[in-house]
Amino acid sequence: MNAEQPRAREIVAAETASLADLSIGYPANHFAWNIVKDATRAMSARSLVEVGVGSGNGVPHVLSEGLSFGGVDINDESVSVTRRILADLDADPSAVICADIEDAAALDSLPGRGEFDALVALGILPHSRDEALALMNMASLVRPGGRVFVECRNSLFSLVTFNRFTRDLILDSMLEGVSPATRERVSSFVEPRLDMNRPPMPSSGHDAMYHNPFEVTKTFRELGFTDVEALPFHYHAGMPALESADPQTFRNESLAMEHEQSGWKGLFLCSAFLVSAVTPR
Repeated sequence: MNAEQPRAREIVAAETASLADLSIGYPANHFAWNIVKDATRAMSARSLVEVGVGSGNGVPHVLSEGLSFGGVDINDESVSVTRRILADLDADPSAVICADIEDAAALDSLPGRGEFDALVALGILPHSRDEALALMNMASLVRPGGRVFVECRNSLFSLVTFNRFTRDLILDSMLEGVSPATRERVSSFVEPRLDMNRPPMPSSGHDAMYHNPFEVTKTFRELGFTDVEALPFHYHAGMPALESADPQTFRNESLAMEHEQSGWKGLFLCSAFLVSAVTPR
């Protein structure tokens, strides 16, 4: 394990101090990284690779733990930004490459491919074209018996949003296969009770994929992963539409819920979760 980086620790401490600041978006990834860091400490990890490095915000979290960092992103600018952050923190900029996680050959240039102890992928699986391919390519970056942490958007959160997603979950998932007549009666019953104008329809592109935590963990097992678990984060202290009534209280109470230990509330109150799983041996 590398020596802990004091400057990286300072960056993480500053991030922690600003969690309640409404001028920034909800710090969901902060809590995702906390889950990862607790787990990597427990497994005495020495290295971690991030798929989808984005703006490089994960780098301080990794370096502050004394872990070696590797990274992949499909966007050239994201790679450049993350390399600059690594250089500023006296880490190796060449540890980040530009590649598509669904292109196995392109991943060959990643230093240390197949040797990392852990992998994090935030915001990647919901946009993948071939889910199984993406997951197996992620596994190929990690040593056999290493651990991956893959973010999914939580479809079960729709049960408490009381918007058009609630209707869609009930009709398209929970009542899949039920007769059209029954589905129409259900739709007529629930729609007047929901805010069907939320969330806004996407203006272009496609909706990101949502995952049921029970179904996606089964997918991981079918691909050969073991010790598979869904770990919720990004809590909501009520329906998202209520946030505007008292944004600071909503933020504070949502932050407090990130530490709740029920084992089940997050499956419905969180809009995201990490699938934690051990790679095939």
